[in-house]
Amino acid sequence: MAAPANLPSLFGRFTAILQDHEHLGTTLKQLRSMCAELDARPLLPLELSPPRLLEDLQLDLSQHFAAEEADGYFGTIADEVPPLLPRIEQLKSEHAAMLEAIAMLCQIAADAALRAELCERTRELIANLEQHERSESLLLRELFAPR
Repeated sequence: MAAPANLPSLFGRFTAILQDHEHLGTTLKQLRSMCAELDARPLLPLELSPPRLLEDLQLDLSQHFAAEEADGYFGTIADEVPPLLPRIEQLKSEHAAMLEAIAMLCQIAADAALRAELCERTRELIANLEQHERSESLLLRELFAPR
């Protein structure tokens, strides 16, 4: 019996996750711009609206993290290289922490008096996301090119 057509190959699943990473990179660039604009002026263009950007990021990351945590991605890595399981669990823990941070940012974004805190915490989140992506890249390297 043939595999269902809607399930991509292992390579296809990894490719889809990498495409999500590219999209998230664009969103992070917008968040950096948002912080720079918040530092410089009181009114922002609509495309840099903190509540909108953060809500979009929250939705995107929720979907992205769910895809990574699925059996077809992290599950496959754990099956192929069981010693990587503790690092996978650490990445999952980081996912939860980052989603909590975004929820807090959404609350802060609703209060214009907290602009400085919003920028500071948004920049921290961006740094955490970038470090997280580097950790995921190292994990994939170890999967595909073990030492």
